Amino acid sequence: MKFEKFLKGISKIEKNKLPGALAQMELSPKDRVQFSQNYVTTKTREAGVMALFYAKNEETFLALILRTTYDGAHSGQVALPGGKFESSDLSLWNTALREVEEEIGVAQQKVSFIKSLSSLYVPVSDFRIYPFIAKANEALTFHLQEEEVAKLIEMPLSYLIEQKEIKELFVDIGINKSLKVPAFEFEDHIIWGATGMILNELKQLLIDSFDV
Repeated sequence: MKFEKFLKGISKIEKNKLPGALAQMELSPKDRVQFSQNYVTTKTREAGVMALFYAKNEETFLALILRTTYDGAHSGQVALPGGKFESSDLSLWNTALREVEEEIGVAQQKVSFIKSLSSLYVPVSDFRIYPFIAKANEALTFHLQEEEVAKLIEMPLSYLIEQKEIKELFVDIGINKSLKVPAFEFEDHIIWGATGMILNELKQLLIDSFDV
């Protein structure tokens, strides 16, 4: 999709109703418990992540990251750039802005807010994630935080909205352990779990907004 067309469609994105939990659950692993929209525990932390759209050769792209391998629940997974809320953050949107600047080197003043997506509780890490849709105001040059980001994944918007059929793929979840999950597949990457659930709501919102 041309970036000019994406910009013209932002007003529809802003006014259209969110697909919500129904869209999220289409990409949920089958054994995942469905949590209420406000579910938290006494130790739940909050995180802000960003679906950042930008122009590249006049086309619209979405910035995703491949996390580095570490001793944690989301090691080596594809994710939206973002991270946990800090006491110095004015809001979760500011969290997402700060993390995008830290992780992929996009200065906060180069990004404009479009719309919030539905929040999502992640039981494996006890986080409630708040996703935001945003656009870049100018051409971007990315600088990755090597300690946390192994790779920048540039997904064309057209690819996301053309994924009509949800695939079920096997992912590694531990030593000699795998799980069959609904997922997106892009290049050699499998996008599943919380990121897949967020992207499925985003996809359906975009399809509704652009009459695809």
